Amino acid sequence: MTQKLYNTLLAIKGNGIFFGMQHATGYGVGWNNDNNRSDIKSISGDYPAFGGWGVSFKHNNIAKGEGFEAARYKIKLFHNMGGFNTMEWHADNPFGGDCYWKRRHDKTKNMVASIMPGGEKHQVFLTQLDNIASFFNSLIDDNGKKIPIIFRPWHEHTGDWFWWGKGHCSEVEYISLWQFTVSYLSDEKGVDNLLYAYSPAKNDSREEYLYGYPGDGYVDVLGQDNYYDLRQGATNMPRFVKMLETLVSIANEKKKPAALTETGAFTIDAKATMPENNWFTEKLLKLIMYNDKTRQISYAMVWRNADENHFHIPYPGHPAVPNFIDFYNHPYTIFMSDMKKYRTKNE
Repeated sequence: MTQKLYNTLLAIKGNGIFFGMQHATGYGVGWNNDNNRSDIKSISGDYPAFGGWGVSFKHNNIAKGEGFEAARYKIKLFHNMGGFNTMEWHADNPFGGDCYWKRRHDKTKNMVASIMPGGEKHQVFLTQLDNIASFFNSLIDDNGKKIPIIFRPWHEHTGDWFWWGKGHCSEVEYISLWQFTVSYLSDEKGVDNLLYAYSPAKNDSREEYLYGYPGDGYVDVLGQDNYYDLRQGATNMPRFVKMLETLVSIANEKKKPAALTETGAFTIDAKATMPENNWFTEKLLKLIMYNDKTRQISYAMVWRNADENHFHIPYPGHPAVPNFIDFYNHPYTIFMSDMKKYRTKNE
């Protein structure tokens, strides 16, 4: 089934784009604790084509061995409806604190070196990987087959905001971290239902994009995270187009799918309150549809809806709802109601 998902991502290139949302169900603006409810479904009548989830997040922490049941339910829900699932890992700092470098407790340590073999926190890291492996191996559908997941660890490493980011470890150390993660999960723990997505932060060149690239044998999907160039008042939209072109060019050379693995609407001062009511058609869709190359990304995912002060999908009553419906109805965007024909076509 994992190979079938990979084939589907390749086959859709240039023919449409699967649209997804991080934490697509479970909570939204003004509600929570409902794993069947979705703000996207509330305004469109449909679920996104795929759901994004976390293995280390405030609502569950799979890396600590917590929250398996709720996460499995949501993943199985999307799988059974015909969609697919992605998971990222905002890994907690092994010396205390969360994923962010500025909130680290110990300001003297190289965190990446500490969790690798021989490091003082290596066993802590292995325990987290063991928990993650147990979860992935437990994702079994009604036919007894493993449910495929696009796994996106160690993301946005070309930025400096996460403790595994550029400037906080060497390029060689980052590559070793990625390769160790993949090898341990697959070779030691028998996890065989993952596609690994590589997703740097915004960049200006092929060389910047490939900084820390762990090798073709360790990556299945080439991704790109970019909020900055689509924010309110952004003047760098040509750079966003260039990034997509570079991403797709590299993906095509390597014969791998390309994706916009994270994006969303921010104010000019980085508040996620959707300040532009036409953002979905006049920024996101317009730039994806810009030319034959940019149209070749296989999927795009926006971030989550936490509350009225942090959201990336308009909720019922928000003035951006009509524009999102236009985005939903565009023939190039693919939501859950379209998914069964795409999955069937490639199975």
